[in-house]
Amino acid sequence: MPSMVKLMGMLQRAKDGPPMTMREWETKVIPETVKKYLKKYDLAGTYNPEEPVNQNPELADRFFEAGVEFAAEIGLFMTDTDSVIHVSKEEILEALKDAPEVLTLGEGTDKVNLLARFPEDPRPPAFAGPLSIQVDEELYVPIAEGILKSKKVRIQEGPSIDTVFGYPVYSGTPFETAAGARENLLRREAQWRAGRIGMANSGIASSTTEFGQLGGFANLTRPENPALCLILHPAELKLHYASFHKAVVGLANNGYIDAGSYSMIGGYTGSAEGATLGGIATDILQYPILQAHASACSIYDIRFDSTCNRHSLWGLSMILQAIGRNAPIIMSKIINQTAGPCTEEILYVSAAGLIAGGVSGMSWTIGCRSAGGRFKNYITPLEHWFCGEVFEASAKLSLAQANELVLYLLTKYEDGLKDQPKGKSFTECFDVKTLTPTKEWQEIYDRVRTDLEDHGLEF
Repeated sequence: MPSMVKLMGMLQRAKDGPPMTMREWETKVIPETVKKYLKKYDLAGTYNPEEPVNQNPELADRFFEAGVEFAAEIGLFMTDTDSVIHVSKEEILEALKDAPEVLTLGEGTDKVNLLARFPEDPRPPAFAGPLSIQVDEELYVPIAEGILKSKKVRIQEGPSIDTVFGYPVYSGTPFETAAGARENLLRREAQWRAGRIGMANSGIASSTTEFGQLGGFANLTRPENPALCLILHPAELKLHYASFHKAVVGLANNGYIDAGSYSMIGGYTGSAEGATLGGIATDILQYPILQAHASACSIYDIRFDSTCNRHSLWGLSMILQAIGRNAPIIMSKIINQTAGPCTEEILYVSAAGLIAGGVSGMSWTIGCRSAGGRFKNYITPLEHWFCGEVFEASAKLSLAQANELVLYLLTKYEDGLKDQPKGKSFTECFDVKTLTPTKEWQEIYDRVRTDLEDHGLEF
């Protein structure tokens, strides 16, 4: 199980590890090692556009075997020390064996179990929300309260604020430390207003560096309700001192470590197969190195800034099945939507990603990244209510049924994925006082939900 002593040992490995430049890591070590293991396990060219939900269990097993060997050879690059942290294959497998199969969060009627799931697991995954999308300080409470009105939203992470009592928050300054504390007060008020005082928490959302975590995490987690300590690294197969700072804070305050980063199709790992291999390695390395209780490693395609084109859906499904079939651990993956609220596209894209992930063994997810997280206040409760419903419903599908449904959903948005509509902001499509959607937004939701039911999704 996670240990502060082991964490200090890994921190020392960062100090003592073999030297490496970032340029060499990105342009030589990663691509050459990826190529080596894709060739060794005959994985190159295995992407199947007709199976965005993987239907080949033997291929998933090969990806897992390759991912373990790849992780043991490459390790994680430490950006602050220009060195590499290496762990052996035996250390990786031992850490995966010891990883928790269940994490219990929340209290009373808001208690939730995060499960190490497997493909076609009938136990439903858990939906958390919202992501750390920026909102005006005065809108934090109504937006969060509205989202938490749905019991399908089991854990709260965001939104985030970029002001504290009207003062701008500057990254890496005491303003950010104060933002962590301020966020907690707003979060508690939103949960109280929504009748969710026993809610499980993940955070700190308003934190680009470790300072927000230092300012808020200790008051976010309690012995009777441990919070998830969110740790996001600079990129796949990398971490930095901020990662260790947050892990120390998390473990010191009896929190659960939830760590990871994106694997990028078109990035250092290259192809869909390469990014899938990198994603598996990034997932499993969180456990021996960061002493993780859960991994938060997602995959997306940089051509679309999305997790929901065919390549990244296939990679998402393959990573989850590879690990879930061979060493089930608690995994969260983010579904990266780029359409905004009050559009059909955000609902269809969300459904495709959540169904592909849920049926393949995802434990939980945090959403939504409404409008790609690019615009302030472009986040509403309705898309979160929808996502919570769809994600739980994914557990009722077989892999074959899910693949058929996802192929249909792709026809609804695939051609326009590079130019998704911005949609409308919270105040444009939601009543701030009653926390109800406008007629237009409600009708869009009703229409898409009926379409999904007609195509076999049982809500």
